[in-house]
Amino acid sequence: MIVFGVVLLIAGAVVAVVLGGDAGGWLLPVGLMAAGLGISLAGLVARLRRSPVRAAVRAHRAGAAGSPIARIRAVPAMVGTTARGRNPELPRYQLLLWLIALVYLVSPIDFIPEFLPLLGIGDDIGVASWLLTSLYAESGNYIAAREQPREVEPGEPQ
Repeated sequence: MIVFGVVLLIAGAVVAVVLGGDAGGWLLPVGLMAAGLGISLAGLVARLRRSPVRAAVRAHRAGAAGSPIARIRAVPAMVGTTARGRNPELPRYQLLLWLIALVYLVSPIDFIPEFLPLLGIGDDIGVASWLLTSLYAESGNYIAAREQPREVEPGEPQ
């Protein structure tokens, strides 16, 4: 993810040099560089944290992760069970982080204002990338934990 972001940054710089400041030609390089910055930032956050992308890949390779559609459908149930404290695999503070990210994306107030050409949209792209990859990975873990057979205690009805 970091490498792809750097490639987009370089592509934006190359396009800016090639266009040479032609009228109307500034949007493409700025967009490429902002996307590259956002994706690189998301990759760095994922690398520093517990890497939700790696968790998704591991869960998918284990065969119990579920399809992308199943993961999307599992997100509301996962959030609900975690909010009620019935999901021991996912701490409640993760819900708070997701909520903060969602409010940050929807809110008109940004740490980096949108009028800054390179950085304005980059922070939003980074937060959105982290939010989506984190939800994807955790929903795969939720599906895998739900599909495991539950042990029945002696004397408990089945």
